[in-house]
Amino acid sequence: MKIKHLLYTFAIVFCSYTATAQTKVGTVNINILVSKLPEIVNVKQGMETYEKELQADLKAKLDAYGKEVEEANKAFETMSQEDKKKKQQEIFQLEKDIQKFRQNAVQLVQLRQDELMRPLYKKVGDAVAQVAKTEQFTQVFTLDGNELAYVDPKFDITLKTAAKLGIKLEEKK
Repeated sequence: MKIKHLLYTFAIVFCSYTATAQTKVGTVNINILVSKLPEIVNVKQGMETYEKELQADLKAKLDAYGKEVEEANKAFETMSQEDKKKKQQEIFQLEKDIQKFRQNAVQLVQLRQDELMRPLYKKVGDAVAQVAKTEQFTQVFTLDGNELAYVDPKFDITLKTAAKLGIKLEEKK
């Protein structure tokens, strides 16, 4: 009975050892790698240029607004009440446009930054995948977010889970 118990224990330990030997997990700090790429200089220059363009557009809108207000103030004395209301509505609309432009500018800057940074993250991601395959890592986590940077596709159970749920998926190759 003790031998049988000992054999079961040995089998469990051996199986758990081989199960852990199948996976190899690593980590990578992608943001550090991206920040050290030589192409980051081009991204910074592109962002500075884009921000200057947005600043010039905002200045043009502010100048047009200032000119419109100045002309309206001069003309208000000779305008009818109806014309004054129309001019005030035009000025309020210009103010709204300027406010909206300022709000959108923040989003536009973020979109441009994402657009310029995407190729750098792809380059680093491809390098991570190559190193992971060479070093036989099954998973690589990012240090700056605990996200998966790489997973060996043979450990993906999406197709098996889909089959279990009765869902048909095409296998990507």
